[in-house]
Amino acid sequence: MILVLIIASLCWSGCNKVEPTNIALNLKSKALVEANNTFGFQFFEQLLANEADDKNLMVSPLSVSQALSMALNGAKDNTFMEMNSVLGYEGLPLSDVNENNLELYNALIKHDPKVEMNISNAIWNRNDFTLKPDFIKNNQTYFNAEVGNFDPQQPKKAIDTMNKWVKENTKGKIEKIVNEINDEDVLFLINAIYFKAEWKTKFKQSDTLPQEFTLDNGTKKQVETMIGEAELTYKNETKYSAIKLPYGSGKFNMIIYLPEEGYTTSDLIPELVNTDFETLNSMTPVKMDLWLPKFEFEYENELINEMQSLGMHDAFEPYAANFSGISDLQIYISSITHKTYIKTDEEGSEAAAATKITFGLTSVGPGEVVRINRSFLFAIVEEDTNSILFIGKVYDPSIS
Repeated sequence: MILVLIIASLCWSGCNKVEPTNIALNLKSKALVEANNTFGFQFFEQLLANEADDKNLMVSPLSVSQALSMALNGAKDNTFMEMNSVLGYEGLPLSDVNENNLELYNALIKHDPKVEMNISNAIWNRNDFTLKPDFIKNNQTYFNAEVGNFDPQQPKKAIDTMNKWVKENTKGKIEKIVNEINDEDVLFLINAIYFKAEWKTKFKQSDTLPQEFTLDNGTKKQVETMIGEAELTYKNETKYSAIKLPYGSGKFNMIIYLPEEGYTTSDLIPELVNTDFETLNSMTPVKMDLWLPKFEFEYENELINEMQSLGMHDAFEPYAANFSGISDLQIYISSITHKTYIKTDEEGSEAAAATKITFGLTSVGPGEVVRINRSFLFAIVEEDTNSILFIGKVYDPSIS
């Protein structure tokens, strides 16, 4: 009898093992992912052009595109066309954008049982500002958006409520996204993303040692570097090597863009949009020694300048913006705030992002050893869809 129970127990644990899913995209969903990735690379390039070279930074194209896609459901005429173009959705009806966004959302959050992946959206409107029913319905249906309102006479309570929501949906990694509420602020669209995954092959803490690391400007310094054997794939390009390091069951990966000798991360930026995900995914992983710096940092930025550089203008102009799909009152986007956090250590990576859109009322080649020993770029990507969850630059791993 005991033997039978043991066998049954083993079968229960083995037979009920949860396997990662495979995501097969239809042509429209694939077009949406490609649009999001192109937007992400272009957005990242604009951001780097406006930032100091000696800064660690990371953005979540998925978070920004989620928030902007929610707003797109209320945009009309030229405002819609500019936003649609910047997001890369030209040729896709809004209904397709919404439906395929929901399909991608459902696929990503349930994809790998060894990876924690959450995407959350919310709408907060001022209690005396009425939203159009279709705008609410579309965002609830296709973006799983929570809907709430706030009292402009109690701004501190409203700020605390929205920040509490962001903190909860990023597991405390982003504590605040709303700093103030102005008299003309009538609507907030907020997205939050949380990602946590262990490496497929973990590093041993005892093998982490200070190693030399070269910054883009040629300065050399000692940084804490994880050293261990890992199964990885890599592809050599003229200016860089792309190294893919798997998390969990291998459905999510960190891709490191390591500049070749004589190049810096700045030289790589225009090349990123041509990343050959398909070849990387088709290559057989090989076991190699890997040196990878530990890093942890936060980043925050206002994104209006970057969006304007990409071609989105009317949405930010008080008298030109057309968001009549949200309200009959004249409103415009007064700010887009983006915050991110990432920690990468021996166990794996933990990352979070939050994006807040505020609407104002108008007038009112490695060898046998791969050493990541100089400033580098990285992306966290889902393998079946090639969706870019996060993309960033590590200029100096020791900067907190």
